[in-house]
Amino acid sequence: MNRYLTEWSLTRRKIFTNCARRFAIKYFSFNKRNTSRRNKTSFISYSDLMVRCTRIVLFELLNDLHKGVFWSNKVIVSKLRFQLNVHISSRDKLNMSLNRKNRLILHAHKRIKKLMKQEILRKIAANSITEWSFHDRVQSTRFGHLNVYCSPDIVYRKGAVWHLVRLNFQAENKQPFLDLELCSMLLWSRGNHYLPNLEHKFVIHGLSWHRGKWYYKKIRPSQKLLQETKQLLEKDVHNFNVLYQEFYRSGNFDKLPLANTKLYCRRCPYQPKCPVNEQAE
Repeated sequence: MNRYLTEWSLTRRKIFTNCARRFAIKYFSFNKRNTSRRNKTSFISYSDLMVRCTRIVLFELLNDLHKGVFWSNKVIVSKLRFQLNVHISSRDKLNMSLNRKNRLILHAHKRIKKLMKQEILRKIAANSITEWSFHDRVQSTRFGHLNVYCSPDIVYRKGAVWHLVRLNFQAENKQPFLDLELCSMLLWSRGNHYLPNLEHKFVIHGLSWHRGKWYYKKIRPSQKLLQETKQLLEKDVHNFNVLYQEFYRSGNFDKLPLANTKLYCRRCPYQPKCPVNEQAE
């Protein structure tokens, strides 16, 4: 074997937990010819398309809020419509009805509107939280031998305490490790020279959308919780590499474990030629 996986992110963790085959196709890139062929897909489910556009527009909204510019509902809808048109595939442009497009925009607008009513976002919009910033999860943080994508979406300060906020626009039914996943943001703070290096100087917040509502989680981290978070990351990456070894021996994506439920398959970009579909036929 000529490679060891070292990257961890929430997306990787969720995909791995739900479907090992999908994880391998997406992240095992050493077999360039095989992987590129399977990755050659423009499919994205309508719900994932809507989530992607919602997140982009929300961060555009935050960017303007940071400059003191406020958006009306009409502006939000207009921005969502534009992003949907930008990100929709040429195939779906032909197949998607105006009705379907309007429903996606309606659902996206509903998520943003309800999010802005949550206490943290409401205070930011009202300027009662004055020292704040927002971040995109594109830069990794070095943790030992791992590269961890764990930055918060929003950071703000109240007095001597720093608050780290993560937004999840499409939460899963069960989140048994939610506390540890949220506490991974502390690792990001360790790599930021402008933030303190003490757990008791932080409060962690999670906002997750599930079944029409935003659910709020607040954590005051401890050294014990941070240690458990580090162990979770180490264990996850170890399991990624166990799967990597299994694939390396067979060289066959279709021999890897598949999703436990077909509900997850609906949003998978690698549905064509998946054994699940072939079995169904």
